Amino acid sequence: MGQGVTKGWRGSLWRSMEQRRSMGQERPGGKSVGQERSVGGSVGQQGSEGGEGSPLQQQVEVMVREGRALAVLGWWELLRGLLVFALCSHPRLQQDPEVFLRASRRVLGAHLWRALLSVSLWGQFAVGRSPAAVQELGQRLRARGLRPLLALPIEGEGPDGEGEAWFEQNCGAALQCVGLAAASGPEPAMQLKITALVSQRLCVPGLTWLSPEENEHLGRGLRRLERVAQAAVAQAVQVLVDAEMSHLNPALTCLTWGLMWRHNRDGPRARVWHTWQAYLRDTERHLRAHLAQVGGAGLSCGVKLVRGAYLAQEQGRARARGCPAPTWDTPEQTSASFERCLRLLLGAGARPRSRLSLMVATHNEESALAALRGLSQVPPGSVCFGQLQGMGEHLSLALGAGGLPVYKSVALGPPEVTIPYLARRAAENRGALGGARRERQLLWAELRRRLRPWA
Repeated sequence: MGQGVTKGWRGSLWRSMEQRRSMGQERPGGKSVGQERSVGGSVGQQGSEGGEGSPLQQQVEVMVREGRALAVLGWWELLRGLLVFALCSHPRLQQDPEVFLRASRRVLGAHLWRALLSVSLWGQFAVGRSPAAVQELGQRLRARGLRPLLALPIEGEGPDGEGEAWFEQNCGAALQCVGLAAASGPEPAMQLKITALVSQRLCVPGLTWLSPEENEHLGRGLRRLERVAQAAVAQAVQVLVDAEMSHLNPALTCLTWGLMWRHNRDGPRARVWHTWQAYLRDTERHLRAHLAQVGGAGLSCGVKLVRGAYLAQEQGRARARGCPAPTWDTPEQTSASFERCLRLLLGAGARPRSRLSLMVATHNEESALAALRGLSQVPPGSVCFGQLQGMGEHLSLALGAGGLPVYKSVALGPPEVTIPYLARRAAENRGALGGARRERQLLWAELRRRLRPWA
């Protein structure tokens, strides 16, 4: 790894990054950068020494601000990133990504369309479902101090609606994802969307209003969830349950709580994690109650903290129903909510005998650096970071170079499935598009640095 960084100051930077990552990571026996000191542990188990004002924190912050960690990218990765982020900034792709993709497929034809996606958008953000492809990705990430977080791009309904056959197919895909994650290296993890296994229509009514058919589907859905959870626990794969639309989240939280009760009672680390969205107005209040309930039940608690990815849908649904939106009105308010939730979680993690693990899942530099400065409050290894594969690389690589646990969420599947899904998420998440503009600026700066000796 680190091709294209072979001489001059780039070679010195790479060597210094290797040395920083080696601190606290390597041990006698020759393990390579990115390998863990124990197998079968939990997300974020690896220790770190980041604290406010520490040399590590200062080094990582400089690397993030200047984008110098991008020096480890190969020439092809650098040029592909510039191409992809130029595409992401195209107005038509931003306004209606699915229409853009369908139109481009008609113009180019299926084979050429797929080939071009494979070397551009799909190659940047996703990976195929073959074991060889996932293992190669895992090795590439871990060589740079990063880890894969496999995600199935399943949402909405199948081609024939929400039939049992569609849910069973999704269950099979989730079980395959468990196996692929388990083979991707130490500290494996995956994301799971509950509505891929249980009808989202069932998550809206109260349980007392279920028909006999709905009760039968609920039983089947619960069995599917348990099959995936049991397979993940047996293979030491941690399951990070996704949050979804706010009107579904109470039911999803209830189902996740059931999985936590069954699988998070033994051991110091969580096997099932829950996701909390800072862009919802009531998240801080619900998160505080959740921490109290988990602590009272004596469970290990895994929290993935995100800003949220359904802003336009949440606001549109609220307008259609004539009620206030459940989300904050401005990005600044969302960021303030994220920081409050982060402080709450760091404080909970600092308590004696805490069994809290936290993933700070953000592309926002200030939020990630705020978490980095707070690491001195919590036990070593109880906090990790998360970004999308192909996004926020300057942030991920800098944190990874500092020896901090960083996961890259990777969409799993062929281009026809993953690219429309990722396009919808990008259209919803305007903050991610803003991060793409920042990433493109840093990639251009890195390209100019490389070309300078030949100018």
